[in-house]
This record gives sequence, structure tokens and C-alpha cells, in this order.
Amino acid sequence: MGVIHVAAAVVLLLGLYGLFLLAKPYRTCRWCKKGSFLARLAGRGRCWRCHGHKLTRRWGAWHVHKAKLSLRQAWDERGDD
Repeated sequence: MGVIHVAAAVVLLLGLYGLFLLAKPYRTCRWCKKGSFLARLAGRGRCWRCHGHKLTRRWGAWHVHKAKLSLRQAWDERGDD
């Protein structure tokens, strides 16, 4: 019974994280942040992660975006049966 509760909690947390990624898929770039050690290490010029936009996707946001597009396409292509 304990395994079922743990599995249900993990599924719930993954679902909540997916909803969070749908709402806020971007975060500020750690490499471009003013005073960042990583920014000083990389030097000047355009950032290799955000390309100067100061925003990067959160971990897993690309997959959630593709799943949303896939579900939307499947909904649009369903038959009128």
C-alpha cells in the first residue's frame, strides 16, 4: 500500500510540475546574470545559451511544449463520429 501512495505522489508532483512549465516555461539565464561567475568565465559577447535574450527554457519545458502541441493536433484531427 505504501508503494502505491509513493507512486501516486510522484505522478501528482510530475503533473503539477508540467502545469507549472505550461504557465512559466522560461527562466532568467544563469550565464548572463549580472555579476555571475559563469558570465565572467565565459567572457563577453552573446551568450551561448540564450543568445542575448536573457531567458532560457526550464528543464523539461521543451517536452511539455511538444506534448501540448501533439495533444492539440490530435484534438483537431479527431473525427466527427
